[in-house]
Amino acid sequence: MTVGDVLVLERAHEADDAAFQAIFSEFQDRIYNCVYRLMGNAEDANDLTQETFLRAYSALPKIQGELKVGPWLYRIATNLCMDQLRRRKLIRWEPWDLFTSIFHPRQVARDNPEHDAVLSESRAQVQVVLEKLSPKYRMCLVLREYDGLSCQEIADIMGTTRSAVKSLLFRAREEFRQVYQKMEPAPAV
Repeated sequence: MTVGDVLVLERAHEADDAAFQAIFSEFQDRIYNCVYRLMGNAEDANDLTQETFLRAYSALPKIQGELKVGPWLYRIATNLCMDQLRRRKLIRWEPWDLFTSIFHPRQVARDNPEHDAVLSESRAQVQVVLEKLSPKYRMCLVLREYDGLSCQEIADIMGTTRSAVKSLLFRAREEFRQVYQKMEPAPAV
């Protein structure tokens, strides 16, 4: 944690709106992106990001001692996502067109508009695979691969150990690979 984080946090404890605005400005995009990847749509991401910061603002006066602001906000956000996913337990059916592609990504040149279309389709396909994973695996992968957090930071967010996170990441990557392989259409002969 940087000295700036401690000072901002101390000012935020005193209900300094400018200090909380600094925290919000620094973390809003990162929290939104994490929530978006966990939930799969912008509307949920907006709602849960807003709820994350509302809960953080309400909780700041009650916090004693040092606090790592980033992991704390991620923990609030991921807990909100997990609660929401537990409440839903709905299967989202995606159109089959999302899974099919005329070109394989390796067949398209980098400066080609078709490449952009395939890349966009691949991102959508990755999001579909993420939605099929268990919430715990999804959270681990998103925090590590998209947000670039260390295993220790993920452990702090998830309330577990670093070695447990490593194990979860291994199993999550394996499940991701299996789900992705099942979705890939068989090559034309």
